[in-house]
Amino acid sequence: MEAPTKRSRMRRLRGWISSRFARFPGAPAHPPEVRSNSRRSGGWFSFRLSDKSKGGHHRTFRGAPDFYRLAVESLNEYALITMDKTRVISSWSGPAARMFGYTEAEIIGQNVTMLFTPEDIAKGIDKQEFVEALKKGRQDDERWHVCKDGRRLWCYGLSFPLKDESGDVRGFVKLIRDDTIRKNKDELLRDNEERLRLAGDSTGLGTWDYDVAKQTLTLSKRAVELFDLGNEAKSVGLEQFLQVVDPEDRPTVVEKLEHCLAIDSRCYEDMEFRIPMRSGDIRWVLTKAAAFVDGPGRQQAQPDRLIGTVIDVTERRRKRIEALDVKQELETKVKDRTSQLMDANKELETFAYSASHDLRAPLRKIAAFSHAVIKSAEGKLNAEEQGYLATIREAAGKMQGLIDDQLRLAQVTRKPMAIADCDLSKIARAAIDELQKSEPERRVEIVIAGDARARGDCELLAIALGNLFANAWKFTGKHPTARIEFGVTTIGNDPVYFVRDDGAGFDMQFAHKLFGTFQRLHPEEEFPGTGVGLGLVERIIHRHNGRVWAKGGVEKGATFFFTLNTEA
Repeated sequence: MEAPTKRSRMRRLRGWISSRFARFPGAPAHPPEVRSNSRRSGGWFSFRLSDKSKGGHHRTFRGAPDFYRLAVESLNEYALITMDKTRVISSWSGPAARMFGYTEAEIIGQNVTMLFTPEDIAKGIDKQEFVEALKKGRQDDERWHVCKDGRRLWCYGLSFPLKDESGDVRGFVKLIRDDTIRKNKDELLRDNEERLRLAGDSTGLGTWDYDVAKQTLTLSKRAVELFDLGNEAKSVGLEQFLQVVDPEDRPTVVEKLEHCLAIDSRCYEDMEFRIPMRSGDIRWVLTKAAAFVDGPGRQQAQPDRLIGTVIDVTERRRKRIEALDVKQELETKVKDRTSQLMDANKELETFAYSASHDLRAPLRKIAAFSHAVIKSAEGKLNAEEQGYLATIREAAGKMQGLIDDQLRLAQVTRKPMAIADCDLSKIARAAIDELQKSEPERRVEIVIAGDARARGDCELLAIALGNLFANAWKFTGKHPTARIEFGVTTIGNDPVYFVRDDGAGFDMQFAHKLFGTFQRLHPEEEFPGTGVGLGLVERIIHRHNGRVWAKGGVEKGATFFFTLNTEA
């Protein structure tokens, strides 16, 4: 016999597959039974079964014509099993051997029941499946099957009767596909969906899934409630969904959806909009959407789906509006109070400036005339009378000093800040030089850290350092020798500047009074002064967004620390 050509073999192969695998999922509908049409063309199944009916031994696919055997063996995803009318296996494909673990020698001649679970056998499903196949011409099923090693596979199966030329049933064919991985994934997906549903129920979160091709949204029960779509709705069209959105918010929602559906979109969009409720109330919802592309070409393709969540934010929105109202009210009050405070400060500054200038003239006169009386009555006044006049002059001078200090305080408060890089070491050295010139006979060790720099108003910082060094100079004056130090340390990563002395010090329980204006911790007879210097220091440091504090002990000296936090 002449060997068939390649083209005729392919044509016969297609015909064989079409007839044997008719109505398998995805295949076109064909008659349910499988028949042998020609002995010459193969009559393959009838050949196998008729061979046994003549007393021969069971044969496998190896005896089939090559192109039939190759066709069966190439169905890697499907196990193909043939059996006689008593369901005794007569043929066993290679994929079947790989799927269940039985070799041909082990399985041929065994009943197909051995592939069923004990539970199904007890229910008679191993027999009922083939009874249904005879009635209907085919039987689809999904169930567990058992492997040689005891493993269970979740399989899709298709069983149908095998008939000969006369229409008599000679046996059965069963196709099996292992769907265990798919089932596991489906179960995992269902578990995740259930967890998400439970999470949504406990947190008030709804979920939705928009199918771009169908233009429909599939919604969870909570999402249906939040969008006020009615209890029965589970899937709605896009247009129907947009109708429940407030008309004023609808264009924004459409715009954001279109942005998410753009090609190559990596959309993670937040949308907050209103839902006019059928009850007449307004509900604010926040929905988050993410775009997904199914299948190949994910990088440059239009999304197939939008998956999102929705939550009720009405109460949060209400609180936000209330907070904004309160904030606006507070801002208005602060603005009004600030304006009132500025007016009061201006009036106070005007009064202080006027009072200080108006007081200076009579004080100068008191000092001048008392001095004139002393001069003109020289030798005529006794010691007590001269003491009276001296006290008058001293009080006038003290009052003049207080007025000058008050003016300096006002000037420091009003002076505009001129921020620049300041060499604090140089400023400290200049302040010490002035003090040493005033009392060159004093023995004071001076230590000044090199290259201490900061940003600030250099003129104001010079006043602050000048007062700190004057304070240290004054309170070390009772000691025969003294030490005054200016340095820099750190707290965390921030520089901290300090002025330290070994003088009279102070009691730490009164430290809170140090920087009060006109406050004094020592008698004026012992350490003269107006009590303004440290108050001046505090105001200057505060204007530099810093802080100042002190540590010390009685006759153990004092250390004044300060920080500066002036933006560049």
